[in-house]
Amino acid sequence: MKRTPLMITLAALALALAAAGCGGKHKAAESATSAPIAVRTVTLAAADVADGVQVSGSLHGAREAVLSAKVMGTVTAIRKLAGQSVRRGEVILVLDDREVAGNIGQAEGALAQARAAAALAASNLARFETLKEKGAASQLELDQARYANDTAQGAVKQAEGAVSTAGSYRASAQVPAPFDGQVVDRMIEIGDMASPGRPLVRVEDTSTLRLHVALAETQAIGAQVGDSVSITVPSLPGRSWTGVVAEVVPAIDPATRTHLVKIDLPQDASLRSGVFARAAFRAGSRSAVSVPQDAIVRRGGLVGVFVAENGKAVFRLVELAEAAVGGAQEVLSGLKAGDVVVTAPPSTLFEGAQVNVQPGEVQR
Repeated sequence: MKRTPLMITLAALALALAAAGCGGKHKAAESATSAPIAVRTVTLAAADVADGVQVSGSLHGAREAVLSAKVMGTVTAIRKLAGQSVRRGEVILVLDDREVAGNIGQAEGALAQARAAAALAASNLARFETLKEKGAASQLELDQARYANDTAQGAVKQAEGAVSTAGSYRASAQVPAPFDGQVVDRMIEIGDMASPGRPLVRVEDTSTLRLHVALAETQAIGAQVGDSVSITVPSLPGRSWTGVVAEVVPAIDPATRTHLVKIDLPQDASLRSGVFARAAFRAGSRSAVSVPQDAIVRRGGLVGVFVAENGKAVFRLVELAEAAVGGAQEVLSGLKAGDVVVTAPPSTLFEGAQVNVQPGEVQR
């Protein structure tokens, strides 16, 4: 019969257990004649622990703006580069405004012509009103003079609006920062042609950072505005922050079937926009038992603890949660509430050894 890798592994495990059993019987025989080993213990008790979900995302500025030009023009100067701080109103880019200056000149010339025409129309209207009073002009001629005057005055207002619009474009040749923050990206170089709607630079308000994460439809139910969320940053080990859910976007991304959740973080100079971070959302609680870390024994790739049963030490294999909380680790399998676990087991302790249990506490 052909042996499979699984059969070989099981056979090796059986031999190891048999050897351990023989050794255990030998040590048990020794323990019958040796003095009991004094050990300290804790009695496990079930406790409610937070149950939740952990998701990853990136940090962003609380406010973000992608700036573009209102007019077409060649970029002549770049005063702020990516990574530099800016104040509100500070100029970031400058465009060539010669074309704008030409448009302003044309608008001002049209305004001068309109005003001259309006002056002539007003003079003609006054003349026809005098002639009408003397009976030297008809009502039709007077009406025509009034119409010409009103039209000329309208043309003046239209020309004034064109001058004002052209003047505003001159200011648009400079691209200012909309708020205090930092230039995080620049998408144009000197000599490039800027046009209305083309992204030029991206500015973020880095005084307050937000973590953007994506939660599945079923997970997003547990995220509410105002909830506290535990935040960790892999590049800053050993530290954590408490964030607050600022926004839960109700629309679902059709590609990923997730909701975008934005979490405000406290101010901290060590946090920067673009940094990778993780958020732990609480989704209720469950009953679990934990063991002190000093009770955990790791031998030959096996993880377990010694349990005191009927005056003897019994080694139990356990499966533990990855993270330790408060000096203890949650037990996923292998132990239950009420088990008496040996803490800081001495190196002389072995399977089946007689133990003298010292007074212990309850581990919650």
